[in-house]
Amino acid sequence: MGLSLRNKFFIPTFLLFFVFFLEQCSNKSEQQSAEKIVGDSASCTKKPVNPNGDSELSVLMRTMLHSSESMKELIKKGDLPKEFPEAFLKIHSAKPTDSETKKASFDGFANNYIDNLHALYNSPKADLTKHYNALITACANCHTDHCPGPLKAINKLKI
Repeated sequence: MGLSLRNKFFIPTFLLFFVFFLEQCSNKSEQQSAEKIVGDSASCTKKPVNPNGDSELSVLMRTMLHSSESMKELIKKGDLPKEFPEAFLKIHSAKPTDSETKKASFDGFANNYIDNLHALYNSPKADLTKHYNALITACANCHTDHCPGPLKAINKLKI
């Protein structure tokens, strides 16, 4: 049995359409993955983690978390990133999700974090672990008082 002229054109056309469709789906998936990676580096996630939306402070804090995770691995090897994370100095001015989050003690905790960050970046290699753990403790102390949700993740950062 031979194929009719109509079927001879239909099958290749259908296959071509199907391959094109699969290619489009693949490209969309790759594009979404790329957007997620870019989003992760800029704001840690594409979708807001906080059900109330992402505030400047929550984005900054997630960036600090990811930076600390990277720093932990470098410090285990005896290294430290060369560039001081100047963006972290915005901790005082970054807007929180809920204005009630920043209690009167927040600025003291923020100053303690910044002091520990400077100490870490000025630390001799022999004291990197000590200063890094002090930085993580500064984070945990603040979150104990202000926003305890991330404490589990913060405590995992210690060396």
